[in-house]
Amino acid sequence: MFFRIFLRVMDLVLPERMLSRLFGVFARLPLPAFLLLPLLRWYVKAFDVEMSEARYPLSYYGTFVEFFTRPLKEGVRHIDEAPSSVISPVDGRVYTYGHIDEETIVQAKGIDYTIAELLADKKQAETFLNGSFMIIYLSPRDYHRIHSPVAGEIDAYRYIPGTLLPVNPPSVAMFPRLFVENERLTSYIQHPQAGCVALVKVGATNVGRIRLSYEDFVTNTWTTPKSVHTPVEPAAKVEKGGEVGMFELGSTVILLFEEGVTLNTSLQAGEMLQLGQVIGHFGDSEVDNGDAEAATEVG
Repeated sequence: MFFRIFLRVMDLVLPERMLSRLFGVFARLPLPAFLLLPLLRWYVKAFDVEMSEARYPLSYYGTFVEFFTRPLKEGVRHIDEAPSSVISPVDGRVYTYGHIDEETIVQAKGIDYTIAELLADKKQAETFLNGSFMIIYLSPRDYHRIHSPVAGEIDAYRYIPGTLLPVNPPSVAMFPRLFVENERLTSYIQHPQAGCVALVKVGATNVGRIRLSYEDFVTNTWTTPKSVHTPVEPAAKVEKGGEVGMFELGSTVILLFEEGVTLNTSLQAGEMLQLGQVIGHFGDSEVDNGDAEAATEVG
């Protein structure tokens, strides 16, 4: 309770958006190697970052942001190639997943909200009625680039401004409307069989920016519009596993699927996912259904 009150007071005194912008200025500031390298080594040790998978050594990076958004070496992630599979778009932990009961998804036990609230678009929300969802948390140690869970075309994105409260599991359980209050950037991916897939990228404290790879758009800048729904013309083609954006620190992605996509319910809450790992299928393909109920959230 005290932590919740403290964060709310801090939001009034020094809003998270301002904190994140200030952090972002520092994170993008070029620093000499004798200052930056010890800080990066500390970060790697403190958060147990797997640098053997990074394309470049620590000495390559000139800023914190370059390190946070580091690319991986070629071949360190296997992208499942089955035409009907749906893959994890990120490295991260399963927070929860399940069936969209009419228009509602579950943030945590006893906490839910509507798709229309999450997307800030009632008409678009109707696309996902009786579909499925998955929430994946990216910690500070994880790879921060975001990829497409299916092959297809990105025909639009929507930016929704909001707060920048922490999105770690304790905060998700603590703040009932966290995912519909925090800043969001949603990419809409169209697939001929799977239908529309919404890839919702949720901002968080010290996630200075969310950046798109297929359009020149960055959140949380001095010029970021208050709210925008932007068609992508022509639509941006993306391969399964193709890059669509990046967080400039850890955060959360929420996947929304139309009815007809079946998630792999053998996945456990808290289970670590890697980019490219199968999380579901569409069409008539076999999938391990296990327990048909949604996974219990990470506590």
